Amino acid sequence: MMKNKTYIIMLQGMLTVMVAATALASSGGHGAEEYTFMGDWLPRLINFAIIVGVLVFFLRKPVRDMFKNRTAEIAKAMEESKDARERALAALAEMERKAREMDAETRAMIADAQVRGEKDKQALVEEGRKIVRDIHEQVKIGVDIEVQKAKADLAIEASRLAVDLAEGKIKDKITSQDHERIVKDYIASVGGRG
Repeated sequence: MMKNKTYIIMLQGMLTVMVAATALASSGGHGAEEYTFMGDWLPRLINFAIIVGVLVFFLRKPVRDMFKNRTAEIAKAMEESKDARERALAALAEMERKAREMDAETRAMIADAQVRGEKDKQALVEEGRKIVRDIHEQVKIGVDIEVQKAKADLAIEASRLAVDLAEGKIKDKITSQDHERIVKDYIASVGGRG
């Protein structure tokens, strides 16, 4: 690239020298003289042809190489652009494919989550029912225990009351003679065993 710029600068410099030389040669400082082809124009044309010949001889290869290189660079840039476009299209197609896969995967995950959620809900409902049954069973057992305890307490209290009542009735009805007879019978029964 730098080489091409050098050749272009050289070409511009030579063209500038050529134009300046032609302008200088044409002014000639002759005032109002008449110009003839053979005397004035032919040497100028020969000089111009020599300069053009020298320029063509020396600049032919650099200019040809410059255009060849420029053509190669343009072709390379076009090829790179084509490759980049193909890569971009392939990347776009890949992204679209991944987006479709991700969309399908997302739908599948949502459906799976709904199924799992429904199963978990049923499991939680069943677990709740089991807990309720267990609590009812424990309450029933607790109530039964309390009822049996209350019955036992009532039976004890009733028997105590019955004993107290019977004792009170017996005390009212028993005389001192009955009391002595009971004590003698008890002593006799204890003494007879021994």
